[in-house]
Amino acid sequence: MYTAQVQSWPEGPRYVKVDDLPTPSNSQIQLRVLATGAHQVVRSRASGQHYSARELPHTVGIDCVGKDDATGQLYYLFTLQNGTFAERINVERSIVYPLPSEVDPISFAASVNPAMSSWMAITHRTTNLPKDFTTVIVGATSASGRLAVYSAKALGAGKIIGVGRNADTLETVDGLDDYVVLRDPVIETDFSKLRGCDLILDYVYGDATVQLLSSLDKSKKTVQYVEIGSLAQRTAQIPGQLLRSFDLTIRGAGAGSWSIAALQKELHVLVPIMARWKLPSARCIPLKDIEIAWKDAALASKGRLVFVP
Repeated sequence: MYTAQVQSWPEGPRYVKVDDLPTPSNSQIQLRVLATGAHQVVRSRASGQHYSARELPHTVGIDCVGKDDATGQLYYLFTLQNGTFAERINVERSIVYPLPSEVDPISFAASVNPAMSSWMAITHRTTNLPKDFTTVIVGATSASGRLAVYSAKALGAGKIIGVGRNADTLETVDGLDDYVVLRDPVIETDFSKLRGCDLILDYVYGDATVQLLSSLDKSKKTVQYVEIGSLAQRTAQIPGQLLRSFDLTIRGAGAGSWSIAALQKELHVLVPIMARWKLPSARCIPLKDIEIAWKDAALASKGRLVFVP
């Protein structure tokens, strides 16, 4: 059997032959891997820079779409214990999630990880959102931002407003009720459409965040802000006076702010719902080509990558 394995952190993944898997135990299932995503967290783990991956050799990957050849059933799998960049994988039945046969393994493997970011932000990093809450998604044209629209709608949002730099691209984001175009400099951006919002999911951060928060209506209404990503900047200088000027709650959402057990519980809800979404396409790469493709910066910049054994 072949896997993508890191034997030296500086070298990155190599396509290596390993022993065939043993027969799965009674509590396990063996899946033939159909597609596995090269998410940012996967790259971080493969470089030895993530807290969840410190030992060598390291088999790459955290999730996949696989098939039980005995039944033909498709499953989604998430695990930090067994790498998924492999031809086959043995895993506990408790952490696999059945999929309908019509699901495209490539797009699904590429999409669950970015969708998790908004789903977990809303379910675990907000409290008491009102009925039909208004959501603002900063960075709505990113892969995660587009999926955040679906997450917000599925979890009860009545109105969703996207924020991004390109009006034409914002027009293509499925499910938005309205949008705001960021100007350069950002201080010239008209954020008036966002007044009265209940929830802000931010994938961009930085100066745009400060300007947006400064532009909100300073009424008694509670606004919940959740920082999920830093596509633009890693820091933001939020004035103390702004924090005191209205009912604003600021949180972050990421693997450190919720537990893996909580995520696995939410996947039982998210996975079947996602199976009905219109998911973005992804670029498909044979696993045997990983040593070249992994280091190809131009390839990585063209969108989500999925490796296929």
